[in-house]
Amino acid sequence: MISAVFFAKLGSEVREKELDAFDAAMQTMVNGWRGSFDQLMVFLTTGGGFYPMVLLVTASVILLAAAGKGREARFLLFCSLGCVLLNVFLKWVFHRARPFAEPAYLLPRPHSLSFPSGHTMGCAGAMGGLAVVVRVLRPPRALWVSFAVFSAAMILGVALSRVYLGAHYPSDVLGGLFAAASWISALTGWFYPRLLPHERTNAAAP
Repeated sequence: MISAVFFAKLGSEVREKELDAFDAAMQTMVNGWRGSFDQLMVFLTTGGGFYPMVLLVTASVILLAAAGKGREARFLLFCSLGCVLLNVFLKWVFHRARPFAEPAYLLPRPHSLSFPSGHTMGCAGAMGGLAVVVRVLRPPRALWVSFAVFSAAMILGVALSRVYLGAHYPSDVLGGLFAAASWISALTGWFYPRLLPHERTNAAAP
């Protein structure tokens, strides 16, 4: 999977501290936007946090199960839970410290490990998993496209908010995106191996 290859390359460069110049340049650029998007970024980072995503996934899983969509409920649960557990493992493996910024910008500076971004992976697991579920349910094309665009915008917005607020290096959120994409792609291939545009879904029994 391409996303897994990108994550492996990114992780190697993080270990070798080869991304310091990239992170510094991107952080300086994003810092220049501060003051213009403060409320939006706080809203995104709060909405994409652990508890809102848990609430969203829990409600969606219950609704799917009640509607007789057990496979879709399991898929979404595995997507979101898997991203959380994978994030904990990867943070332990890389053991990267957070950006040091005192005083913190708008929100308290987290003191947990930094790479990859937990907010980014958690939001991607929930919203990305929901996007796949919506596609599997075969709604009207306009609805599927609209939800896919909304999900992508939410994931990218949460990722950007973590850099904007100084909680993560830019490479942290890229790592979160690549790691989540790898996990979701692997699960999609397992649950729905024939899920392709304009092709009938032929789900595998997990």
